[in-house]
Amino acid sequence: MFRLILHELLATTSGAIAALFLDYEGETVELVCDRDLDDHTLRILGAYQGIFLTRLRELCAHLEAGAPQRYKIDFAEHSVLSSDLKDGYYLVLLADATLNEGVAWRKIEKCRERLLAEI
Repeated sequence: MFRLILHELLATTSGAIAALFLDYEGETVELVCDRDLDDHTLRILGAYQGIFLTRLRELCAHLEAGAPQRYKIDFAEHSVLSSDLKDGYYLVLLADATLNEGVAWRKIEKCRERLLAEI
C-alpha cells in the first residue's frame, strides 16, 4: 500500500523525481523513483533527512518552538522536501527545478494523511 501512495505522489507532482517513506532509524520502508537513479544513493539521501529532522526537533525543543512539521533543502538543481509523520516516520520528496513548491506541499500533505492512516 505504501508503494501505491508514493507512486500517486510522484505521478501528481510535477517536477518530482523520487519519494521515500522512512522509519525512525532512517531505514527506507518504501521508495519510488521515475528516473534512472541509484536506489542506494536515494536511501542515503533519505537517511540524512532523518538526521536533519532529529537535529531540527532537538533545536525546536530547546527553543520551545514546537515540533517541526516539514522542511526544505534547496540545491543548485534539486530540492528535497521532508515531512514528519509520527513515531519517527517521515516522508521525503526529491524534485527538480521545475517543482512548484506550493503545489508540492499540498500533495505531500495528502500523501502524509494517507500514510498516517496506514501506519
